[in-house]
Amino acid sequence: MKILILGLGLNGGGASAARYFAGKADVRISDISPRETFGPLADEMEALGINCHFSDKDPKENIKWADIVIKNPAIPNTLPQLSLAKNIQNDFSYLFSSPLIKDIKLILVTGTKGKSTTVSAITHALNRLGNSAIYCGNIGVSAFEILKDLENRQIDKKPLPNYIVAEMSSWQIHDTNIALNGVWPNTELTILTSLYRDHQNRYHSLTEYYDDKLTLINDKCKHILINIRTKLYVDKHTHGLKRKIKLFPTLFNPYAGNKIELMCAFNALKLLGFKKDEIIKALSSYKGIPHRIEQIAIKNDIMFINDSAATISEAVTFSTSTLYPLSYHLICGGTDKDIKALGMLPALKSATSILLLDGSFTTDKLIPLLNKYQLSYYGPYNNLRDAFEKAVDNAEEKKGFNNQMQVVILSPGAASFGMFKNEFDRGDSFRRLVGEYVSRA
Repeated sequence: MKILILGLGLNGGGASAARYFAGKADVRISDISPRETFGPLADEMEALGINCHFSDKDPKENIKWADIVIKNPAIPNTLPQLSLAKNIQNDFSYLFSSPLIKDIKLILVTGTKGKSTTVSAITHALNRLGNSAIYCGNIGVSAFEILKDLENRQIDKKPLPNYIVAEMSSWQIHDTNIALNGVWPNTELTILTSLYRDHQNRYHSLTEYYDDKLTLINDKCKHILINIRTKLYVDKHTHGLKRKIKLFPTLFNPYAGNKIELMCAFNALKLLGFKKDEIIKALSSYKGIPHRIEQIAIKNDIMFINDSAATISEAVTFSTSTLYPLSYHLICGGTDKDIKALGMLPALKSATSILLLDGSFTTDKLIPLLNKYQLSYYGPYNNLRDAFEKAVDNAEEKKGFNNQMQVVILSPGAASFGMFKNEFDRGDSFRRLVGEYVSRA
């Protein structure tokens, strides 16, 4: 079997695929980036005996060579050379086709924002409630890693998990649907957390983007949970499934208006049959995940929050709404991915100070919005350090004025490319700056 990993990438998915197939097949990697981009990862791949083709501007010959192409979801399906592929698969198509998942309950989660927190919180709570649950997907764990784990458990005669909780992006859903020929596995629970404008640099229309999300809502779902704000759209674009569809937040959801990032997880666990009190107890020990409203530190009555994964404007408003009534100093802006800035206007209006990171989104959309509403700002800065130090200065000045806890939050509302490798690199850079500040005498 000849396997081509098309797109090694920097987020781990390509490497996980390569590790899974190494020793089982003849494996090649094709990536447009030069070898030095990957550093020690390139060394590891070559040490596994994998033939790596870096700076591969035209992967035509590699695609023709392969029996199966494992495509990175960031590579668009419109790439002309893909028409030469005999078979295109991804990590989810392999996992969902495995007989090992037959008795495992699947929870599939999609949406524009809120996916990762929902997946992480549900997995945490299920384990606290006496089940064995693992997560994978866009949250940073490849389904190939899960499949390898399941295979190892079978070999070692260890029990399989009760639940797999998967976060799926629209791109992953699209690719998986094609690879599975539209035949999805039975799903215990499918969740749609939200629908907002996003990825319009990749999709021809907003409807096309939404339709990929709604592919998960099908007749293989036992339960379907959707955000109440998406109900009209979901009703219009799904047929014969209304009996299965439930809404969140419910009237007596204890996290509505407070820890709103847990609203969906609570109602999901209720649908799975758990009781209110035991759910609240299980979620009480949940600490969140990196880069998503992540409290890094508090020093000198200044709280630092890393929300680097907020890459659309509405996510900034969502995140900052949890800070009321504290004063916050918002570091935002970055690279455009063809989305509007208007969704972050409530966050901008409520911010005590606004610090802008340079980029096409900042220049073309964010600054015109700020000027239109006569909102003052600092920057744009061409590096995070300068924006961070100005935000801290503003927080210290404001704290001295009103003696109130201040918040410095990185919540960009934009992509990170240009200044950073990705949103995680951006968040890690913010964390390092906070660490330097905290370590000062």
